[in-house]
Amino acid sequence: MSLFSTVRSTAGYSVALLLTFAACGGEEPVANTSQGVDGEEEMSAQVRLSERPPVVVLGVDGLTWNVMEPLFAQGKLPNLKKLTESGIAGNLFTDRPTFSPMLWTSIATGVKVKDHGIRYFMEIGDDNKPVPGGLPYTSNSRKVPAIWNLAGDNDRSVNSVAWWVSWPAEHVPNSRIVASYAAQAQASLLWKPLVMAEGLPELTYPDQLADSIDDILYEGRPKGPLMQEYNQRFGAVPQEWKFAFTRDRFFRGVFHADRTHEKIFLQMLEHGEIADLNLLYFGLPDVAGHYFWRYRSPQSYTYMVPEDQVERMGSHIDKSYEQMDDWIGSVMASLPEDAIVMVISDHGMGVANADDVKNVQSGGHDLAPPGVMILAGPGVLNYGLQGRGDRTLGSIYDVTPTLLSLMGLASGSYMEGKPLRHLMTEAWQNANPAPKPKDYREGFRAATRPRLPNEGANQEFLNSMSELGYVTSGEEEIQKKIDGK
Repeated sequence: MSLFSTVRSTAGYSVALLLTFAACGGEEPVANTSQGVDGEEEMSAQVRLSERPPVVVLGVDGLTWNVMEPLFAQGKLPNLKKLTESGIAGNLFTDRPTFSPMLWTSIATGVKVKDHGIRYFMEIGDDNKPVPGGLPYTSNSRKVPAIWNLAGDNDRSVNSVAWWVSWPAEHVPNSRIVASYAAQAQASLLWKPLVMAEGLPELTYPDQLADSIDDILYEGRPKGPLMQEYNQRFGAVPQEWKFAFTRDRFFRGVFHADRTHEKIFLQMLEHGEIADLNLLYFGLPDVAGHYFWRYRSPQSYTYMVPEDQVERMGSHIDKSYEQMDDWIGSVMASLPEDAIVMVISDHGMGVANADDVKNVQSGGHDLAPPGVMILAGPGVLNYGLQGRGDRTLGSIYDVTPTLLSLMGLASGSYMEGKPLRHLMTEAWQNANPAPKPKDYREGFRAATRPRLPNEGANQEFLNSMSELGYVTSGEEEIQKKIDGK
């Protein structure tokens, strides 16, 4: 029997792209409602709108419109363009500092850092200083329930793959969770020989889910068949280009991790076993932006970027977006027609460290450029991409309240964000009245210090984050990043 066979008959819902035009000074979008209905047709439409189709949330780290729009104009990214044109799309307001563990946890909880407790990559005290011997944050350190907890505890089914700070996999009713300990560094942890031999503990919930994904994990190993997929898309970098070669080596790992997680997610969707809420995280565009912006836009830097390297890697960022579009297309092809699809990113991306040739990051987001949000599906306003004058649609804190509302559940009374129901049609809103907010924190387990999955996993995490340029070795530099300076 399917894990969801007793739940899906009453579950599903629609996801509205979090937007708060009143707060951001924008005008509320106007739905394409030129086709009216009346009588029995209107009643039938109301019934359909009151049903809860499955919601699919694709979190894509670092996705930014300043890369997507030129590719749209070139006729590329057909799947993202189709979603954009068939629904509503614009900017997602983010917060500072733009640390991925912090932002993705805020997205998943609807609250700020001080309330959810995930303050950096590893433990940070209330004084914003690193805790001596501190470990990378893990799910048990989160102070409030995440959207998967809230959905599962309220009789909604959940599929979740690779969300930041989701390891160890939490025991959520009616769920299938493949956790992430390190997100962008996950590759090195999944396929290290000691990890493959012992198995990354508590990677999945339920435990037996691990058995069904073992083959996919093995195929994703660094020297496995995904190498050919990567080379077909991005080619190879000569080893004598030491700096670029090192970036390529790490980027390959992120590709392998994302592709592995996509294959796991697609397996979850097979045989109609889609959940009410489905979450999948990708990190490829973020790492591509950090590593390859100097090759994409060499004229933006005060130092000379070698022409042969520009020729070889100048299109890597665009190619990473094209790869993402292919993966998103595979997901869309596996969904039922009534699914609601939301694509979100935690921040944008642009030129960084233009005067620092030695910095591994030539693209960045320290100034908190807005992320992307796209929503498409039944009941969503058909408005397309917002104009450049005021493209802000909502905040990262609105995501979870909106998802709750669209699953027929009350918003959290303690949440920073609000459900953005006005992104749905008036008919949808009438068919789905908003429940009164409630406090979901009551009875939630107490937060504890981070856990260590395997000996050395914390160092592997920190090495990977340092190589990416996220984590610096000096306490003063860490302090500057935490303080947003």
